Order: sequence, then C-alpha cells, then structure tokens
Amino acid sequence: MPSIPDINTPLVIAAEKDFLVVYKPPLMHSAPQKNSTGKNILEWCVQEYPEIMDLPGRRAGEGGLIHRLDYETQGLLLLARSRSGMETLFSQQVEGKFQKEYNALAAESKLLLPGFPDVKPGNSTVNEIKSAFRPYGPGRKTVRPVCVETSSTERQKEQYITEIPESYPVSDSGVFSFRLRIVRGFRHQIRSHLAWLGMPILNDRLYGGCAHGKGLLALRAFLIAFNDPSSGKKLRYEIPCLDLEEI
Repeated sequence: MPSIPDINTPLVIAAEKDFLVVYKPPLMHSAPQKNSTGKNILEWCVQEYPEIMDLPGRRAGEGGLIHRLDYETQGLLLLARSRSGMETLFSQQVEGKFQKEYNALAAESKLLLPGFPDVKPGNSTVNEIKSAFRPYGPGRKTVRPVCVETSSTERQKEQYITEIPESYPVSDSGVFSFRLRIVRGFRHQIRSHLAWLGMPILNDRLYGGCAHGKGLLALRAFLIAFNDPSSGKKLRYEIPCLDLEEI
C-alpha cells in the first residue's frame, strides 16, 4: 500500500497504458472550475500525461477524468489515457463495477440542521444509509436527503446508497472512524448522509462538523477498485486511512 508523504501534494499512484490513478490533495479542484483560477488535479496530470486531454470526456474540458472528488475531499482519482480505456471505465460505472471506498472521521453532534428528514437512518452502528437528494440552501451549495417510498421501482432508482462496513472509536473525545462504500455517487453524498446520521465529518463547515486540528475536512477516498480495461483483471488501489493528526 503506497503511503502519502505529504497530504498537500499530488502524487501518481499508478500509470498504466489505459489509465492513471492519482492522489488528489485537499483544497484542490478535480477539474477546472468556471470563474475560478485555482489549482486542479486534471491540469497537474496533463503536464506529464498530455494524452488525457485528447479524450472527449463526460464534460467539456475534462478529458479523461472518470470521476470527481469535492474540493475539500482528498484521495484517489481515476483518469483514462486511451479512448478504449475511457469507454470501458465509463461502462463499468454504469454497470456498478466501479467501487469507491472512503474513510471519514466524525463525531456526534446535537445540532439539528434545517432541511433534513425528521426520521434519522439510525446511529453509529447502522450499516447502510439510503436516500434521494435535493439541492438546498443559498446558492444550492449543499444537499439534503429525500426519503423515498420503497414500493415504487422507478423511485428506488433515484436513491443513492452509502454502505458502512465498519465504524469504531478512535479517541476518548467521541471521534469515530467510518469506512464507507459507494458505487454510484451524488454530490456531497457521504457528507450529507453522515450529518443525517447525527455524525457529521470533522471540520465539515457545511454540514455541522466539529472543528479539529488544522481544519481540513476529515474525508479521504482511500480505495478504488475496477476491472482493467485491456485484460479485464480486477484491480484495487489503496492508500492508508486518515489519522487524526493529519486534519
């Protein structure tokens, strides 16, 4: 498992014929932003791997970027280097074969944020949170879960699932480490789901997280798994989970 010498510096984890796996630091965009001149991981990658921008991408100007991470979130990103690789990886996303796992450090909060459903999904021992989402607040900068009637097959398709295979305390002050898994993701999905659970992520100012240390959002995409576009072999890339001292 490769280590991250400096969480504030991008790092190439794997460079293969069809794809690139990179570590994106916190406070760095995944791709160029409209009306923003801030650093982004796509432009950083293109300096060494210019073929990434020869690909059409899902959005204009995103080249071979397969998925995004929030500006504040750190962790593993996948980029295609060939057209066949891009098409195969996008297909795997649609088919649910592209797995992403996150690590979050969170603490219980009694603060009840407006806009969340009255019924909570459980507590720190719950193993799955499921909902649709709606934009919320000024500038629609956050999202809120929307409970969906399970009797409707079409409505069920609108739901996004956050699995929680593991959670355990990491400090005497009530901080828990969560391992979280998603296949199909929505903007701020994990952040909103944990806040709904009553366990907002540390330093998550948008969702009521407790302040800690350096003030970095305690959310890391530490694992991605997918099939190699050329061989079909199952691949898995992983970096260490977060330490309280890092954030």
